Amino acid sequence: MDPIIVDTTISSRKCKREEYKKIILLVAACVVHMVIGVVTWYHNSYFVKEPTCNWELECCSFLNHLYRGTEKDCIEQLRLSKSAFFNLCRILQENGGLVRTRNVPTTEAVAMFLHILAHNLKYRVVQFSYCRSNETISRKFNDVLRAIMKVSKDYLNFQPCTLEDAEANKWRWFEVSLSIVRRY
Repeated sequence: MDPIIVDTTISSRKCKREEYKKIILLVAACVVHMVIGVVTWYHNSYFVKEPTCNWELECCSFLNHLYRGTEKDCIEQLRLSKSAFFNLCRILQENGGLVRTRNVPTTEAVAMFLHILAHNLKYRVVQFSYCRSNETISRKFNDVLRAIMKVSKDYLNFQPCTLEDAEANKWRWFEVSLSIVRRY
């Protein structure tokens, strides 16, 4: 065989091997790039679970604006001045038996209660403002209501009411309810 022919066949084989190596490297790089993209997407979608908003900070900010802000804002939202609000919180703690829980301070519970009464709000509306669950809002509303009913004997004056015969007949069904309310 001619040495030139042998030399060209060897060099053509080397060129083909080089081309195959380049193609294999290119395919491997594309596969690695795709795998990295899929892993990144999966990590961002399923592992990184950062909240979009810091709800605890939002809640604290709302409460500070509510009863530590201007007197006008407190009166408009809670229908009480700031000093009356804090006095009511103190009275409900000392005399009404309202206690602070691990996550909800008494001032927040009283603010929720007054906010609901002042604006005739549903729990779902208050849930958004105070960043609490409906269950927590319901439980705190009932706790504050019980505390207010305990101190009502000292702060509310019930006037005796006498009704005429026709009116008394309409209201006779509520006599049992009134006696229950007066016991608290």
